[in-house]
Amino acid sequence: MTQLQIKKIIALVMVTILALLVDITGIYRPIDHFLRDLRYRSIDQAVSEKFVIVAIDPQSIKEVGQWPWPRRVHAKLIDEMLNYNVDEIALDIDLSQPSNAVDDQLLAGALERAGGFTYLASFNQLVRQRDGSTTLAPALPLAQFREHGEPVVVNVRPGEDGKIRRIDSGARVANQNLKSLPLAITQFMEPEIEPSIIVNYGLDLSQIDIIPAIDLIQRRVAPERLEGKSVLVGATAVELGDVVLVPKYGHIPGVALLTLAAESRLTGNRIYPMGGLPTILVIFGFILFFVVRGRPIPVPGMLFVYGSSILLVESVAFFAQSEANVLFNTTAAHGVMVGYILFFMFNELQTRRTALETASIENVRMQAILDRVVEDNFDGVIIIDGREKILLASVPAQELLQAGQSLAGKNAQVLPGVLYKEAVRLLRGKVVEGIPSKVSNLHVFEQGIHADKGYVGKPVALEYSITVSRIDRGHGIVEQVACLTFRDVTERLNHENRLSYLANYDGLTGAFTRQKLVSELDQYCRPRSDKPRHMTLLLLDLDRFKNINDTLGIGIGDQLLKQVAKRLSNLGLYSVTRLGGDRFAAVYPQLLTEEEIAPFANSVLVAIVAPYTIGAHRALIGASLGMTDTENSGHEAENLLTHADMAHSEAKSMPGNSFFAYRSELSARVRDRQAIEVALLDAVVNKQLFVQYQPQVDLASNKIIGAESLVRWRHPDLGFVRPDRFISVAENSGMIIEIGRWVLLQSCIDAAKSATTGRIAVNVSAVQFEYGDVLADIDYALKESGLAPSRLDIEITESVFVSKQDKTIGILDSIIERGVGIALDDFGTGYSSLSYLSKLPVNKIKIDKAFVRHLPEDKQSMAIINAVVSLSKHMDKKIVAEGIETEEQARLLHRAGCHIGQGYLFGKPLDREEFCTLLENYNAVAEKDAV
Repeated sequence: MTQLQIKKIIALVMVTILALLVDITGIYRPIDHFLRDLRYRSIDQAVSEKFVIVAIDPQSIKEVGQWPWPRRVHAKLIDEMLNYNVDEIALDIDLSQPSNAVDDQLLAGALERAGGFTYLASFNQLVRQRDGSTTLAPALPLAQFREHGEPVVVNVRPGEDGKIRRIDSGARVANQNLKSLPLAITQFMEPEIEPSIIVNYGLDLSQIDIIPAIDLIQRRVAPERLEGKSVLVGATAVELGDVVLVPKYGHIPGVALLTLAAESRLTGNRIYPMGGLPTILVIFGFILFFVVRGRPIPVPGMLFVYGSSILLVESVAFFAQSEANVLFNTTAAHGVMVGYILFFMFNELQTRRTALETASIENVRMQAILDRVVEDNFDGVIIIDGREKILLASVPAQELLQAGQSLAGKNAQVLPGVLYKEAVRLLRGKVVEGIPSKVSNLHVFEQGIHADKGYVGKPVALEYSITVSRIDRGHGIVEQVACLTFRDVTERLNHENRLSYLANYDGLTGAFTRQKLVSELDQYCRPRSDKPRHMTLLLLDLDRFKNINDTLGIGIGDQLLKQVAKRLSNLGLYSVTRLGGDRFAAVYPQLLTEEEIAPFANSVLVAIVAPYTIGAHRALIGASLGMTDTENSGHEAENLLTHADMAHSEAKSMPGNSFFAYRSELSARVRDRQAIEVALLDAVVNKQLFVQYQPQVDLASNKIIGAESLVRWRHPDLGFVRPDRFISVAENSGMIIEIGRWVLLQSCIDAAKSATTGRIAVNVSAVQFEYGDVLADIDYALKESGLAPSRLDIEITESVFVSKQDKTIGILDSIIERGVGIALDDFGTGYSSLSYLSKLPVNKIKIDKAFVRHLPEDKQSMAIINAVVSLSKHMDKKIVAEGIETEEQARLLHRAGCHIGQGYLFGKPLDREEFCTLLENYNAVAEKDAV
C-alpha cells in the first residue's frame, strides 16, 4: 500500500467520524427532513380505500345555512351513514359543550343506533387566563355521548419546522388514558401498537374518497362509496380553522391528516426509520474500494464516480422509501462524500499543477480548436479536419448518430450521407469572400439516420449547421476545419404537426374545430366571388348530457359525443364541427324552403335524440337546433355562426327537442333587448323609474285596505316602457336586484307617510332570492322608512323555488319571524302550485287574473277558484283575487270566499298623491254606503 493510499484512508476515516458526530447532534435533521419530503413529492402510493372522509365543506355549510350546525344535523349524518352500512364512524367534531337539550338528545339517539361503533373527538387545548397565563384544558365529549361512543384523542404536535410528521398513539385527557383516533380506528386491522404513528406522506391523498356532508344528508352518494367503509367526519372548510401544515401537501384539513395517519398503520403502509448509519457505511465502503484498488482513475473519472455515488445513495433511499417504506437519513452520507471529494480535489490539484504547466504544442492546438468550436457552435459537435478525419465528437453527437464507439480518428464517411456530402463540399472550398463558408438546413431521415448504409430505423429529423473555420497554427500555416453541429428535432416536428392537427380537428371526435369550420365556410361560400354558393348552417346543442357524465362516467360521455358526430355525418351533412363541450355545427349544402325547414330539422333532431347504446349502457339525451342560411345571414362565416347561435338560443328557450330558424326579425328583437338593457342602466342612474300603487279592497266591507306597488319606466325618447318589456331584461342582466331594492325602499317610505294602517305589497323577483340579500334589503327598508313590519307584504312567485328550495324556505321563515307578510302571486300558473301550499310559509294566495277575466261565464275557472278557496281556508290563508273589472265579478268572488280584491274596478295603478286622494274618497263612500 502506497503512502498516498494511506493518506487517503486516514482522510476518509476522519471525514466519516466527523460526519457521524455532526449527525448525532441533530444538525442534519432539517436537511434530512427536506430530502425525505422531496422524495415524498415523487411518490404516490395507493391507499387502502378503507377510509372515507365526510367533509364539512363550504358548500355543505352554505346549503345547511348556518354554522355551527345544530346537533340534529350531525345526528342526521350518522343515521344516513348507518343507512349506507358503514363499518365505523369517527367524528372529529367538538362535542364537549352542551347544545339545546332536544338536539343533544337527537345526537345521543343517533350514537346509540350506531351501536358503539363510533369514535368521538377528545383533546387538550391551551386556554389563556385573565392574568395572561395559559393552562391545559381537557375537552371530552359530553357523558351522554360517551355512553354510546368511544372518546379518542385528535391532538397533533408539529415538529421544529412546524410540519407534522408523526402522531402520538395516545394521550391523557381529563385523567383518562385515551387512544388516538388513527390508532382506535385501525386497532382491529393492525393490533401492533407503537408509541407514535409515523405518517406516510407517500400515500396519495387525492385517492382518499371525500364526500361533502350535504351530499350524504341529501342521499346523493352511490352506496358502494360508503358500504363497509370507516368514515371520518371533519371540517375541510378553510374558514373553520382546522388546518395543519404537513410535508408534501402543505396545509391540509386536520381530518385529512388523521385519515393519512390511519392509512399509515395498515400493512404495507407503515414507515420504518433506519437512521443514517447504513448510508454512511455504504459511502465509506464505496470510497474505500476505489482508494485501495491498484489501478488509478483519472481525476474527471473519479469525480464522476464520486458524484454518481451521491445519486446512487439518493436513488437507494428513494427506492427504499417508495417501495419498502423504509426511511434512510442520507445527509451524513453526503457529508462524507463531499468532505472526501474536497480532500481529493485539493490533493489532485497539487499533483496536477506541474503537468498543466508543461502542456504540449498539440494540447495548445486542440485547445485553440475547442475554443473556436465552443464559440461558433452548439449541441452535438463533430470537428473534421482538412484530411476529412474526425478530430473530435462530443458525447451528444455520438448518441444522436447512434455510434457504438468513439468517432474520433475515423474518416468522415461514417457520417450519414447528407451530412458527409455537405461537410466535404464546404471543407474543400476556400473560405474567402464570395464563397459560402456556412450552411444550415433541416433534413428528415425517413428510414433512419443510417438507412444509406443499410440500417433501416425510425424516422429522425436533424437540424444541422456546418461551419468552416480557418485556424492559424503560426509560422504562416493555416488549416481549415469544418464544425458540424446538429440537434434532434423529431419530437418538435411531431409536436408541431400535432398542434396543427388539433387546431383544425377535435381530438376526441375527429370533427372540425371552429377555426377549421370558419375556414371551410369562407372557402365554400366564396363571398368575394361573382357567384357565391348557398348553404344552410346548423348549430346543435345536447340536453341532459351532463347527466350522462355524472351517472355513467366521462368515458361513456366521450363515446356518446363520438356517436353524435358520426350520426351528423350519416345524415349527409358536411363540415361536422365540435364547437366545444356538447355543441356541434354542420353544413347542409343547399337552401331549404319554408316548407322543407320543419321536416328537415325534425329529421335531424330525431336522429340525434334516438337512444344511444354504449357497451352495456343505454343513454338518452335531448337536443335543440338553431339554423340559418346564406340567404338570411349572408356569406360571411362569422355572421352565419352568430345568427345560428341566436337561433339556437331561441330554440333552447322552447320546450322539448325544438328548433328555430333564423330570420332578420330575430336580430331586431335581440337589438331591442340590448337597447333596453343599455337604456335601463341609464334609467336607474337618472331616476327615470317611479312607483305606482294599485288599491286592494276588502270584498266584505268594500274598503281599501292596502295597495300593491308597481314599478314603471318613463324614458325621454322611448316614452312609457311596458313592464313586460323591461322586467325580463332586468332579471337576465341582474339589474333587478338594484331595482328591487329601490322599489322596496320607496314603497315603504311612501306607505309610512300615509296615516292609514293599510298594508303595502311589494314584488320580489326570484333573482333577488338567488343572488341578492332579501333579508338585508327588508331590514334596511323598514329601518329607513320607519314602517311597521306588520304593514308590509312581500309578493313572490313559484319560480323562487325552482332551485335551492330549502334555502328559500329558510329565508321566507325569517321574513315571517320579522312580522312581514308573504303573498304567493300568480297562483295556478306555475309549476305545481298545490304541492307547494302545504309547506310554504305564506299568509296570502293571489289568484291569477287569468281565472277571473272571463267570470262569471267561465265555469271551469270558477270551479278552480272554489277549489283553491276551499283548500286555502283549511290552511288558514287569505285569498286575493286579481283582475276584477266588474261588480258582478266582485260579488261572485266574495260569495266564493275571497277576502281581498284587486283590479280596475277599484282603481288603476296611481302615483302616491293620486292614490292617497282615491283612498280618502273611496273609503268615505264605502262608509256612507255601509251606514
